Amino acid sequence: MTEVLSTTTQKGAERGIRRATTLRVRDFIVLISCFAAVLVLLLVTGSIGLIESAAALIAAGAVAWAYYVGSATVLPASAVVDGATDNVVPGPSTASIPLKALPLPAFEIDLDERIVAFNAEAEDILRLDNRVRPRASTVIRSPALLSAIDKAIHTQVDAPLAVDVDAGPNETWRAHVSRPLDAGRVLIVLEDLTPLRRAARARSDFIANASHELRTPLTALSGFIETMRGPAKDDPESWGRFLDIMAVESERMSRLISDLLSLSRIESSEQVAPRDKVDMQDVLASGAAALGGMADERGVTLVVSGTDEALPVIGNRDELIQVVENLISNAIKYCRKDGTVRVTYGAAADTVEARAKSGQVWEKGERMTLLQSVNRPGPGEPAVWIRVEDEGPGIERQHLPRLGERFYRTDQSRGGKITGTGLGLAIVKHIMAHHRGGMAVETVMEQGSAFAVWLPAMRRKAEDA
Repeated sequence: MTEVLSTTTQKGAERGIRRATTLRVRDFIVLISCFAAVLVLLLVTGSIGLIESAAALIAAGAVAWAYYVGSATVLPASAVVDGATDNVVPGPSTASIPLKALPLPAFEIDLDERIVAFNAEAEDILRLDNRVRPRASTVIRSPALLSAIDKAIHTQVDAPLAVDVDAGPNETWRAHVSRPLDAGRVLIVLEDLTPLRRAARARSDFIANASHELRTPLTALSGFIETMRGPAKDDPESWGRFLDIMAVESERMSRLISDLLSLSRIESSEQVAPRDKVDMQDVLASGAAALGGMADERGVTLVVSGTDEALPVIGNRDELIQVVENLISNAIKYCRKDGTVRVTYGAAADTVEARAKSGQVWEKGERMTLLQSVNRPGPGEPAVWIRVEDEGPGIERQHLPRLGERFYRTDQSRGGKITGTGLGLAIVKHIMAHHRGGMAVETVMEQGSAFAVWLPAMRRKAEDA
């Protein structure tokens, strides 16, 4: 077994040397050819004579050959073969960790500050492009990381050095630089901090926005309480008006807290796929019935139509009812008086057809996909779609990409007459993500807007079983 491994390693080393030699020969041939072309051009134009040209070419060839021989690259006997790409790269010494076994991008630098070993992940990030033993300073653009590497080479450090590297405006990496005791190489392991930084920024923004939204009704309540205790203490006639306003603000704060709790609950379970069998016919009937009184109060006609066939899906019934109620209540709020809110639904052969039936109906409509299906079913995978449209003022195109953001109120683009928590569409978006579905909006100015959702349906075989 040892002999086989030794033979394999030796063959890998030989292939590595041949590959490195081929690359070096190619580079030197290109160099001499370019120099010879310049000499020929000068000779043709009469700038120099034939003897000078020949002498210059011989001198350049001698210098190139001397440099070629003196800078020959010899791979160590521990060179390993990358089985995935069949490329031979210098392998780590016996004191180093096998780079291919590391799940993170990792590479090694020798004491001459040349990259001598790396795994596939590091090769993609560093963009080595088959370069042989490049200098670290020609590949790495971070002064902080180069300084840490220099420190690890020239001084003995007890613990790995951690350096944050900004790879772009929204991308951050942390480089862990270490040099094992008596090792002739420095090991650099890269850790992607971008998701963590992005999540921390999202949490910070969420807390700031939530605090701001709660502060408004709280300020109003405390102001009216102070007024009733002070200047209006002896004016009971004004108390009724104050109490009505306080009731509205307290109701708004209650809705905000309720939506925040719903959003937090949905986000916490978003990675766990639902498992219950739900009939979307029943979900739509329950959601529409709950909002019938709201439609009558605002003078809006609510029309629900669709297929008579059962629409079974795998989902969470309460969450899907919340989707229907949020979409219908938004449509009622923004629909003109004496207008009509239409809720249509049906089945489709796949999500592509569901997207077309629910979100691409109006010929002159402006459209935007707010959520792509997480797991796109293949052809023949059935889907269920719902479309809720109103007869409101419509939404301007520049606002469409922001729909579904937390605390973004669509009434900001519809005249500012209607207030809400700004979390309704965000909740819908997260619920559809939880159900591996999609969401889109379609709008025509002065005609209305329509929101569409779709999600995978149960197969007929699964339903019959």
